[in-house]
Amino acid sequence: MLGKIFTSTTARTFSRQAFQQTRNASTQASKTKLSRGEIALGIASALAGGAAGVQLMNPVHADAAADGLHPAAYPWAQNSPFSTFEHDSIRRGYQVYREVCAACHSLDRIAFRNLVGVSHTEEEAKAMAEECEYTDGPDDQGEMFQRPGKLSDYMPKPYPNEEAARAANGGAYPPDLSLIVKARHGGADYIFSLLTGYVDPPCRC
Repeated sequence: MLGKIFTSTTARTFSRQAFQQTRNASTQASKTKLSRGEIALGIASALAGGAAGVQLMNPVHADAAADGLHPAAYPWAQNSPFSTFEHDSIRRGYQVYREVCAACHSLDRIAFRNLVGVSHTEEEAKAMAEECEYTDGPDDQGEMFQRPGKLSDYMPKPYPNEEAARAANGGAYPPDLSLIVKARHGGADYIFSLLTGYVDPPCRC
């Protein structure tokens, strides 16, 4: 029994130390290059912030919970009743989503206006929206037309439909990330553990 208690305590201590090291590294990161841990921290914080802001769906637990598999518990700032999300991490997480994740994953429930006052200023969000083109209409001639995006528009999708998404990913359908924190057992802990859990394969494999 004492061995189990010691092992559990040591594991929790190690998890907190690893988390703090990654968090410190993320705070000191340069704007041009992010490490794997910084990317994971940013994405997890950003997606947690997006899920908390939308609140449109009940949590759906993955099968891992039924199997007794649980990610390590990390001391996220937003878990404290006297704290909130780290907005710098949310901004870095959105940057990574935009440059990497958006190639496959959508944010169907997040509009550009949801970024205002959370990760970007209104001017920054407008500028990013205007970089995208949306089909609108009809016009006075009954024709559809393309226009620059605006704050009320939702994030553009990487694929026109599910079939195209599966065809581009070997049959797998990349999940939408709008509510991924609420949809996975462990929430932000799960995402952080997943993104930082990859290791090199053992030799001769």
